[in-house]
Amino acid sequence: MSKYGRGFLWTIGILAALVLGLRAFVLDVWTIPEDPVLSASIAPTLTGGDVVLVLTRGTPGFGELVRCPDPEDPQHFVVGRIAGLEGDTVETEGGSLLVNGKRYDGETVCKSPKISVRDPSSGNEVQIPCDVVSMGGGWHYRAHGGRPFKVVHTRTDVGGGMVFLLSDDREYHDDSRDFGVITRAVCKQRILFRLWSKAGWSDDENRMDYIH
Repeated sequence: MSKYGRGFLWTIGILAALVLGLRAFVLDVWTIPEDPVLSASIAPTLTGGDVVLVLTRGTPGFGELVRCPDPEDPQHFVVGRIAGLEGDTVETEGGSLLVNGKRYDGETVCKSPKISVRDPSSGNEVQIPCDVVSMGGGWHYRAHGGRPFKVVHTRTDVGGGMVFLLSDDREYHDDSRDFGVITRAVCKQRILFRLWSKAGWSDDENRMDYIH
């Protein structure tokens, strides 16, 4: 084998070792379970069956989407956006969010103004408005306003070492409005990237997406 061939193989080997090292210590490839409650709560950003890349090190900040152990069932995960840190006062009312008196509402509609979400209780598909919210120096998609139920106002003072999680689907949520604030120390895994959807690589509209 020529020296160029040996050099190429060494380069491939080093890159493979780096990828495996990152996979073992920094990154996790996770297929989101097709659980009805989880799938509904993470719309319109993600859905059950998506294969995502999770950063397992660091300290996610305000507005970032994270994966945390489910406080009601530690064998499973919840996914939510950090909407309140230690010392913050978080208020919600339907799809609206106020943090320390600052309102975070939709500024523009999504490319598809309405999305389909499967109601976890009935299994029926419902159409929910979708918009874009600026938050924490970035932006994310929000679904809200799909259910004709009574709008409930909540107010939470986030205690020391805790975070308030908020589902991107404000209506079909599974977040701190349901299970309370969560310990920040166990909520450090940020969802970075969707590699592909349940439909696989052929679904070109839902592959290789950076998660805002």
